[in-house]
Order: sequence, then structure tokens, then C-alpha cells
Amino acid sequence: MKSQVNSKPKILVVDDEPDNLDLLYRTFYREYKVIKANSGPDALELLAIEGDVSVIISDQRMPMMSGTEFLSLTATQYPDIIRIILTGYTDVEDLVEAINAGKVFKYVTKPWEAEELKAVVRQALDTHNVLKARTRELTRTLRQESLLNTVTNTIRSALDYRQILQTIVDTVGHMLEVDVCLLRPFLNGQLADESFIYQKAPFNADHPNEDKNIFLLRETVWETREVQVINDVNSDERIQSQTTTSSRAEAFTVSNISSSLVVPLILRQELMAVLALHQCGESRMWSEDEVKLVVMVADQAALALSQAYAYEQVRALAKREALINTITSAIRSSLNQQDIFAAITQQLGQALQVNGCVLSLWTEEDEYVQCVGLYESNEVNSDDTIQNDVSLYELPQSSAPIKENPILQHMLRTLEPVVITDMNNCPPELSGFELPLRGRSRSLIVVPLLADGKSIGSITLREDNRARKWLPSEIELASSVAAQAAIAVQQSRLYQKTREQAERLLELDKQKTEFFQNISHEFRTPITLIQGPLESAVAGKEGLSYAQSTIALRNSRRLLRLVNQLLDLQRLDAGRMQPTFRKCDLVEFTSQIVESFRTYCEKKGLQLISNLVQCPSVYLDMEKFDKVLYNLLSNAMKFTPHGGIISVSLVSNKQNCILQVRDTGIGIVTEQLPHLFERFRQAEGSENRSYEGSGLGLALVKELVELHGGEVTVNSVYGEGTTFTISLLAGTEHLPADCIVDVPAELNINRASVELADLELIDVDETPTGAYDFSEATEIPSTGHTILVVDDNPDLRGYVSGILRANGYTVHTARNGQEGFKNAQKIQPSLIVTDLMMPLVTGLEMIGMIRADSKLKGTPVILLTAKIDEETRIAGTELGADAYLAKPFNDRELLAEVRNLVALKENERRVLELNTYLTESVLQRFLPPALVQKAAAGDLVLDLRPEPRLITVLFSDIVGFTQLSNTLRSRKVAELLNEYLEAMTRAVFDNGGTVDKFMGDAILALFGAPEELTPNEQVRRSINTARAMLRSLDKLNERWRQQGIFDTDGRSEVQFRCGIHQGTAVVGMFGSSERADYTAIGPSVNIAARLQQAAKPGTILASAAVADYLQDEEIIKGSSLELKGVDETVLTFVVTPEVVANR
Repeated sequence: MKSQVNSKPKILVVDDEPDNLDLLYRTFYREYKVIKANSGPDALELLAIEGDVSVIISDQRMPMMSGTEFLSLTATQYPDIIRIILTGYTDVEDLVEAINAGKVFKYVTKPWEAEELKAVVRQALDTHNVLKARTRELTRTLRQESLLNTVTNTIRSALDYRQILQTIVDTVGHMLEVDVCLLRPFLNGQLADESFIYQKAPFNADHPNEDKNIFLLRETVWETREVQVINDVNSDERIQSQTTTSSRAEAFTVSNISSSLVVPLILRQELMAVLALHQCGESRMWSEDEVKLVVMVADQAALALSQAYAYEQVRALAKREALINTITSAIRSSLNQQDIFAAITQQLGQALQVNGCVLSLWTEEDEYVQCVGLYESNEVNSDDTIQNDVSLYELPQSSAPIKENPILQHMLRTLEPVVITDMNNCPPELSGFELPLRGRSRSLIVVPLLADGKSIGSITLREDNRARKWLPSEIELASSVAAQAAIAVQQSRLYQKTREQAERLLELDKQKTEFFQNISHEFRTPITLIQGPLESAVAGKEGLSYAQSTIALRNSRRLLRLVNQLLDLQRLDAGRMQPTFRKCDLVEFTSQIVESFRTYCEKKGLQLISNLVQCPSVYLDMEKFDKVLYNLLSNAMKFTPHGGIISVSLVSNKQNCILQVRDTGIGIVTEQLPHLFERFRQAEGSENRSYEGSGLGLALVKELVELHGGEVTVNSVYGEGTTFTISLLAGTEHLPADCIVDVPAELNINRASVELADLELIDVDETPTGAYDFSEATEIPSTGHTILVVDDNPDLRGYVSGILRANGYTVHTARNGQEGFKNAQKIQPSLIVTDLMMPLVTGLEMIGMIRADSKLKGTPVILLTAKIDEETRIAGTELGADAYLAKPFNDRELLAEVRNLVALKENERRVLELNTYLTESVLQRFLPPALVQKAAAGDLVLDLRPEPRLITVLFSDIVGFTQLSNTLRSRKVAELLNEYLEAMTRAVFDNGGTVDKFMGDAILALFGAPEELTPNEQVRRSINTARAMLRSLDKLNERWRQQGIFDTDGRSEVQFRCGIHQGTAVVGMFGSSERADYTAIGPSVNIAARLQQAAKPGTILASAAVADYLQDEEIIKGSSLELKGVDETVLTFVVTPEVVANR
């Protein structure tokens, strides 16, 4: 019964008379649900509550609101309701107004006939139902047109087909109120895995089963060219038939789909995509209009897809062209192989949207391919792709040989791309093969890199999880990129080869340069020690002393040894060194050479141990092989410090004789061991070698050992020692027969003096002065100058020291740059003479250290060197060398340079002293002492040219000093004034101010010139100065009272006034070339003077510009003053004397 009541149409009756309301209710309550209201406002409230009312019957004449007014309001808010008006009057104007304003359907006059009124209401209700049906139809039509307009606008406004398809499914699904709307494009002869979905229920991408649900929904769309209308899935053969795939039926069941509408998107007989609409839960009968609407949308969508695909193709072509251009630019702009190959694989892999792209190279000799570029793309889901950063790991290498790779073998035979759509259905000769770099793949393209008709590598593109029909355009693009990559490989290899050749040439040139520099040094140092004494002896017409002759002989042997080494290497290179091999007792031969070193070892404090075991006879050219032992033992002595051990051992190993020279010296760093026996190589740089030497010795050792059919090796631990091992074969089978002589060999010990010439210089701390004394026996007057001589060669160090001592100089010596710098800091020499090439710290490095030292930076330095190239001269000059003396030199050249530099240094000292005196004497008149000292030391740069600057001006004056001076004698007045000015000047200087001038008893002081200060700091200093002046004046008054100064005029003290102002003034030197003063001019100075005049005795008066930087408790606001000579009124402030400004 309740449902019947609820289903009755609703009518609203409105009348202010209760009887009429009851009558209307009784008339209609059986057929309608009657709602009563006794006024218009009440009726409006009921309408808002009840909602769906079909007919309103209202009286016209009612209080508060007439029927016309009430119905006009309902016509606006509820246009679908049919309105009937009751009236007891027949006024035509009222009726017209009611009909027009209230949109009245009928009017009924009182009294009414019940049946007549019922007929009117039934007619109104029929009209209401017709209007409602038409409204629904119009709404549906409008919705269809809106859907078509939305789709059309999307097609016109977007060219991205993904955006178009997603908008279509969203719009269709929403308009037709379906649960699921799904669209799958048809590409390359099959439905694409990519799908576009609208779901009425909320879409949760993070749900664990969401991927599975999406996969199932894709299965509900199949390839079709006909519209498929499925009202009931459970009974439809297209879903439940045995010929239908089980996955489709399962997808419909799991997704709870009850009804479906599947519509193909076809354009020009070509299937573009398939659109499916699904209703879940209850079945849905698809109306003909709905099917037509979806077909219309599908036609529009097919056209849109066609346009979008065409645009995508054009964009793809442009993108591929851009890709080729990008790769070409990368090849042209970079010669780094890794960057080029990474760019090629990444750009190509992303352009073709593959799972992987590999660039591999090989040569004819390679067994495996070499991966040089790799791009990986791991698919997370259909809409999100993450690229691996291949820089985070090393490129993988193939584990399968090239010969066992059927795909590569096929490509190498045909020199054409290998295209495999599906590895599961590929030819038998290519199947069953797994890629060595990234495992098994589903689809492949392998494109060769061709150069000179040969394949030098390949580009492999792969799909891992699905078969892919590779398009001709994709194969063409990969081939084009492969051609560019082949060019890049050839260019890179050519560049690499050229660069390696250039680096080898540069390294060889560097080694040759260092070698010839060392050779030059080794030649010029002995020549200096031979030529210098000879020139001095010839100039003095005297002979050489014994000591000088010893030096000359020792250095001539060094020259001879060096010449012999060069000649031996030259003969070896030319193949003109013809050895003569004789049978040799290796134990005796080695023992004699070892013993020749024992004296030198004892002198240096080294322990020399020999352990020689008899071994089979060997054949040696002793005149050549002895150089091997001399060189090895000499090196061991040079590089083994005091207290070290050198051991020589000889043992037999089957048919070999093993000779070892071992030391506990400084050792050799691991990086230098492979190059130790190379020519033009040294274990240390050319300028900071620990010991002298040509660097040819070990190269000669290796070649001489190999000349004897032997082998030499080296083992070394840096900081612990070095072992050289020589392996010699016994017998003569390994030697040329025509070079063997049966006469036994004998050692020529006279050659040892030449070979051991270098050892005579080892660790000679200082030779006695007399050995290099070139002076006469008379006493030499001292010059008063100390000279430091720094050289690692004892002979040259003694030679230079002797020349300088003979000419009255005090000489100190050092063996290297480090020791020289320490000595220089101790003795503060007048001049330094240093060699360029020294151990530990070179001459150039020592000069740099001296110039960086504040106390030594002005010391003159003479650089001695055998390196006379321009680059070395420039480097020495830039670091601060004052003179350059090239070896060989004589005593006259050395002394001339020394005397000139010492004289220049002395003149510089005098000029500096004079400048310091002049600077201090001038500046101390108006600058604080701290600034005077900085200026004298050159640490303060003052620009005294007149220029506008912001300064703070202090002007002070004594009150009544003129009257006081009239009562005192002139001398006493002068004494008091000087005493006052001295105290005031001290107050200015103590606070960093500048005294501009004295004007009688007035003082003008500046802050901020010539030393620049911030405005705040200027005010702080000036206020502190004024307060210090007040305190100083109090002390002076106390002293003067005790002296009775004020007894003559009856006063008890002297007072002063002070004015302070901050502003811009022109500050600098003013005057003529004969007489000039540093001062400030401008209105700011005048204002300070006027403030001083306006101040009361004993007060400090400041302007507003100064008061802005003071605290409130420091100032008392004064009156505004119109100062003479100042156009504007100046606001003044009295500064309290007891608070010190610290801001």
C-alpha cells in the first residue's frame, strides 16, 4: 500500500481559507498525493522539501503573497511543474498578469465544479508527463552531441594518439555510464599490448593484482571487423563457445562482465583499433541508439588515429634524422671512444624503444667480441620505463667465441643485417643460441659495421619478452647508424694511433732533451774545474799547484769515462763493437774489481761483502764486461747511505753463472723499474738527481750483458734496497765462433782509475781551503760580505769558495738546495751562488723558497748551470735569479758578477733607508704612528691626489685663550700652547685620526682620510677623540692650577669647545710643486667649524649626520641652528662626555 501511495502523482494546493483547502484535498486525495499550504511562503518551503511535484493549484487572492507572485517564483525555480490558478474575480487584466507572470496552464473561477476541476488537473498531468518525456529525449540528444563534440574537439586539438585514445575511452565510458571502456590499437598486423582503459570504479595502480586485472581486461578485446553486441555474456556463443579461446572466457568471468559492446575502428578498409564497452554485474540491453552513437564515435576516432599515425610517422622520420645528426655530431665533436659508443647505443636504443642495444667490436685476431657500448631498458610496466645507468658497472664481455656464434658467422658471410622476428621460430641454423652478453632474447637485429669491405663490429638490437616484426624503416635506421659508427671507430682508431705515436715522439724528445742536458752538465762541470785554474795560472804566469793539478786530473778522467760510454753506445748502435771472448776465471775477475772499491766504501762508511763460489768457465770480453761491474758497484755506492751494506755474490745454477750486486740503499720506485735500462731514461728527473751521472750506465750494462749472451734483471723495494742479477751461460755454444780466442783473458787494472773517477767525489764534505787557494801569501782584507755557495759537486763547491775567499769574502757552503736554504736562514748572506741541478731541492726550487721568505727575499742570487737554453733562463729569471753564469766560467767572470750584485744590493739598502726616513719624516706630522710605520714598510698604499670622499671632521678651540695670553709672558704662552697641542694631538693619534692643521689654539682633525674607514667607524673614533680631549684638558687644568697659571686673571680653568660633522669634502695634497699640504676643503669643514663656534664651553656639539650613529643615551637633542655660510638649517646634538661609543 505504501508503494502505491508513493507512486501517486503529487499536487500542491495553496489557499488561505481552510475550507477551500479541505475541499480540494477531499476532491483529489484518492488519485493524487495532495500537499496543502495556506500561504505562498509556506508553499515554497514545501516545494523545497517534497521536490517532484506535478501540478500546483493556487488561489489568486491571498495575504502576504498573491497567487500571481507565488506562481511567478515557481516558474523560475521549478519550470516543469504545471500551474493552475483559482480566482473569484473575472478581471481580465489580473488574469493576463497571472498567466504571463506565473506561466499558468489554466485558470478556474470560483465556485468550481469538482468534475470540471478534476478534468483540468488530469489534462495538466498529461501535459506534465509529455514535457518530462521530451526533456529526457532532449537531454539524451544533447549528451550524444556533447560526446561527439568532445571527441571531435580532441581530434582537432591533439596530435598525440595516446592522448586522443585516452580521451575517447574516458568520454565514451562516462557518457554511456558503463563500468569499463577499453581500447587497443591494431599495429603491425596484431593488437598492441598497449591499452587505454576507463574504469568507473577507482583505479588503484598500487594494488598488487592491478597488473593482472589489466592483463585480463586486454583479453576481453579481440580482433574483429564487425560490431559485436553482447547483451548477456553468459549465454553468448562468441564468449562461451568451444571455438573461443579459454583465456577470453576466463577474462570475462574473472572481470565479472555481464554485457559488452565491441566496435572496430576502421578507415579505408584498414583496422585501426578495437573499442569495447563492458557492463559488470547486471546485464544491459544495448539500445540501437547507443550502438549507433558508439559507431559514430568510432568513425571519428578512426580518422583521428589515422591523422595521428601519419603525424607520428613524420615525427619519427624527423626524430630518426635528428638521431643520425646527433650521432654524427657526437662523432665529430668527440674523439673519446667511450663517449661516442655510449651516445650511439643510448640514442638508437631509445629511438627504437628496444630492451637492449649493444655495440661490439672485434679484429681478425680476436677470439671474442668486445662490448664497447651498452644500453639497457628494464620495463617496469606499460607506462613506465627505467633506463639502466651503464656507467655504474663495467661493460660485460662475451664468453662465447666468435666462431661458435651462428648469428655472427651468418652476418660475417653475408655482410648484411640479420633480422630475427621470433627466436622460437627462426631458421634451425640460428636457433638455440643464447646471446653471450645479456642472455636469451626473443627478437633480434644484428647489423654489421663495415669498413673496407670487412666487418669490424656489430650493433645488436633486441626485444626480450615478445616477438617483434622489425619494420624496414627500423632496419634502415640501424644500418645508417652502423655506418656512422663504423666511421667513428675508424676515426677513433686513427686518432688513437696518431696520439700514441705523438706521445712516443714527445716522450722520446723529452728523454733526449734531458739526456743532452745531463750530458752537457757532465761535460761542463769538469771543463770548468779544468779550464778555470788553467786560465788563472796563464793570466798570472804561474804554474798549477799540486791540489789544482789533482782536481784537473780527476775531472779529465771523468770526461774520458763519459766519452768512452758515448762511444761504446755509438759502436753498439752501429754494430761495430766487435768483442773478443776469452776464457775467464769469473771468481778472480769479480774479486779484483770488488777490491778496487773497498777503499771508497770504507771512506763512505759502507760495508762491502763478497761471497764468490766457483762456477763453470765463462768466456768474456773483459775490457767490455768490466764496465758492467764498475757501473753496478758505482751505482750501489752512490745510492747507499752511510752505514749501509753492499754485497756481491757469485753462484752456479746448472749451466749458468749467477752474479748479483745487492745494496741496502734508497731503492727504486716500482713505476720506474720497467724503464730502468732504457736510453734517455733516469730513475730521477734531470734537475733534482740525487747524484751526478749521465744516465747511460745501466743502458750500457744491459747491452754489454746481452752482447755476452747473458741477461740482466733488477728487483727493488723503495726505501729498502736494490738487487741487480746477471745470468751468464757457461761455455761457448751461445757465442759467435769467429769471436772466440783460446788465449786466457787478463784484467787491465790500469783502466780502474778512469772507471772510478766519479767515486773520488762521493761524500767529500769539504775539501781543505788550501786546495783551492788562489791568493798570495799576504793577508787579504775582508770585504765585510758573507756569501753562501750551494753545489752538490765538492770540487766545484771548493773551487768557487776558494776564488771568493781569496778576494776577501766570508764563504759558507751547502751540498743541496734544502741545506742551502737552511744555512741562508741562519747566516743571512749578502749573496748566494748556487748550482741549478742538485739533489733533493734544485737551484730553481731553492730560489723560490728564498723569494718567499720575508727576511731573505731581497738576497741576490747567481745561478750556475750547464743548461743554457732560453726556457731555463726565463724560468730562473721568473723565480728571481739575479744573474746567470754558464759553465764553464773562470774566476774573473764569477768575481765580476759577485761584485756588481753586492754593490747593487748595498745601493738598494741605502735607497730604502733614505725612502724610509723621508716617508716617516713627512707622514708623521699628520698621520698616526701605526700608519706611518706601515707606509715606511711599504704595506700601506696612500693615494694623496685630491678627490671627493666621505669624512668626519672634528674642529676644537680653547675658550678665552686670547685673554689668558695677554696676562702671561710670550714664552710662557708658547709653552702652554705647545703643551696643550701635544696632548690634543696624542688624543687624535690614539684614536686613528689625522691632524690636518693647527690654527693658533684651534685644531682640525680628519677621520676617514687618508685611511679609508666606514662611516660608523669614523664617528666612533671622532667621538672618542673629543672625549679624550676633554679628559686631557682636565689634567692640564689641574697641573696649571698647581703651577699658578690662573692666579693672574682670576680664572680656575681653561675650557674648550668641539664641533663634529660628517659629510663629503675634497681631500688631498693642495699647493705648488715647492710647497704643498694635505688638507680637506668644502662645506663639511665649514659646518664643523661653525658647530664649534655654536657649542657652549666644555661641550661637544655634533650634527644629525653624526648623531645617527650614536645611541640615544649618548646624545641630547639641541636646537636647530642657522649657521653662517650654510644655506640649510643644521640640527644639532650635544654629546655626553662620560659615555664611550662602542658601536
